[in-house]
Amino acid sequence: MIKVLIGSSVRQDSRTLEYFLDSLRDLLTNGWKVDYMFVDDNDDEKSSQVLKDFRPLDSRVTLIKDKSKRAPYVKDHITHRWNEKLVQRVAKNKNLIMEHCKAGQYDYLLLVDSDLLLHPETLKRLIATGKDIVSEVFWTQFQADSRELPNVWLMDAYQLCRTEREEQISQEEAQRRTQEFLTMLRSPGVYKVGGLGACTLFTRQALEKGVSYDEIYNLSFVGEDRHLCIRAAALGFELFADTYYPCFHIYREKYLEQVPDYLHSLRKMKFNTSMQVINGILKETIENLRTVDFRREMEEERFWHNFTAQGWRAFQSFVNKQELTSTKSILRAELVIKDLDFNENLDRCEILLEVKLRGTSGGQVVNRGEEIRIKMLDTGAWKIDEYEMIKEYEDHTEAKYCTSIFNSYTRQIKNSPGKLSLGMLVHNEADRYLRRVLEHAAQYVDEAVILDDASTDDTVSVCMDCLKDISHFIHTNSKNTFSNEVILRKQLWNLLIERNPDWILILDADEIFEDRAVNRIRELLNIPYVDYYMFRTYDFWDLDHYREDEHWNGHLRHMPCLLRYQPHFSYQWREIPLHCGRFPINLGLLPGALSDLRLKHLGWASESYRKQKYKRYMEADGEGKYGSLEQYQTILDSYPVLKPWIEDE
Repeated sequence: MIKVLIGSSVRQDSRTLEYFLDSLRDLLTNGWKVDYMFVDDNDDEKSSQVLKDFRPLDSRVTLIKDKSKRAPYVKDHITHRWNEKLVQRVAKNKNLIMEHCKAGQYDYLLLVDSDLLLHPETLKRLIATGKDIVSEVFWTQFQADSRELPNVWLMDAYQLCRTEREEQISQEEAQRRTQEFLTMLRSPGVYKVGGLGACTLFTRQALEKGVSYDEIYNLSFVGEDRHLCIRAAALGFELFADTYYPCFHIYREKYLEQVPDYLHSLRKMKFNTSMQVINGILKETIENLRTVDFRREMEEERFWHNFTAQGWRAFQSFVNKQELTSTKSILRAELVIKDLDFNENLDRCEILLEVKLRGTSGGQVVNRGEEIRIKMLDTGAWKIDEYEMIKEYEDHTEAKYCTSIFNSYTRQIKNSPGKLSLGMLVHNEADRYLRRVLEHAAQYVDEAVILDDASTDDTVSVCMDCLKDISHFIHTNSKNTFSNEVILRKQLWNLLIERNPDWILILDADEIFEDRAVNRIRELLNIPYVDYYMFRTYDFWDLDHYREDEHWNGHLRHMPCLLRYQPHFSYQWREIPLHCGRFPINLGLLPGALSDLRLKHLGWASESYRKQKYKRYMEADGEGKYGSLEQYQTILDSYPVLKPWIEDE
């Protein structure tokens, strides 16, 4: 289990401190073990008592009282008035917390100033960045008449524009670069910075290598954070700022009046976020109940993560009472929430859910409705705690709608599964994974159509050798045109259509199904009421591990790779030059299904390939117009979260 220590050096008025501690209580923790350490440096006994009364459930609170003489600390409506003695005292207190973190073998330390209110997602978000040292950004008017500025900077003591050594720039250019930096920080993301403080997460690795607030004797910068940041950089650690969930800074007493409005906005945000998560869980639960391999998946308990233990037992009991001919049923589920009731803390809810099912079962059209009562619990992640069927009924209105969707074109089905055609786009793949991918696919496809985008290596020769035992067609372009991906995707599509396919499987040259697909993928072609299948794709970071974190979790969803070609259907493409998709965008109008076969994406599995892809994406989409700029920026992460691949039998 992940262990986290949250610490703070506290010299604070009691009202601000109460708000601060309440925000710590509200942090979402994903079930991690979270403890606290405070150094009580308060002048006010009431504030000391507030700290003593802080006792979160299932957490250990370590409280140290520093009774040594301390210099006066003044903060007023203008600013906070620090001096060197105060700074050294705070640095000593923070170092005490760091030592406690190392001694307690905690995985992470979150050091927070006691005049901040943290968004509930802050801890989860900072850990998810995968960075050794990262601060959550907040904005403050450090002088009463100044603009809002962040708690992070780029260079030196507090320089907000980057300059090269000995570079001389005008005041106008300095202002332009500063504004560029501030504008960037207003956009959600993770950004490399030169200095940070006040709400900072450290990994155990950073602390054990010597990161601390000790004074650097030959440095004149005032402020313990400056010394920490320079020492960290000297030890080889880069510093980062996260801007997803800015803190609220009670920098002046008058800001206390704004706290209720801020908390109300958090409650509204929590409600909206919870609803998004709940909708996703309900949709996944109901839809997976009707997938072709659900019974086997449930028996292997692959589906348990959406439930508490009590909820899982209730769900199993419900399923065992149903007659699910899952290998013969393809049903779509439309979910409508008829009634929803949250408790006051927004961590429990009861839902009355109407489910409309349409599709086919055993060759018969199904149009049925169900009412289900579900209770959900927020245990750090929302889970189903109770599951109860209320009633079932025929839904004739839905049947009419279903018919209009499926009869909007003349659907063509052959008596036999027909020909399975592989389509692949290649460019200079000879020394990568092409041979491995094609030799594997050649075991189960009937033919292959290859579009070679002007390769300058032995890619075509590799294709011819690997496909020598099956029918194949290779077309080579005279010049490389991958700068506009949709043109190539449509060209490959047209080459496939010219071959009169029955089923089309499109793979990239670095994608390979798990081994069991060789014997199972053709079974999918025998189901007459499915026109496309979707699969989970895993991004491998080496040949034995895939990546899973906030930005790399595509394997938690399904994407289409296998399509029954319908010659009378009007296919439409996403007309963008990058990330346009391998298939037409309107496949959702066809009857589809999910498969449990998994696809391995090896294109990220070496550092050199990642560097090449990072360079390409930044050159082709540096503004994140077609993809996620934030995801691009995590490609070269030094410590990605990896999980071992286990081959299914």
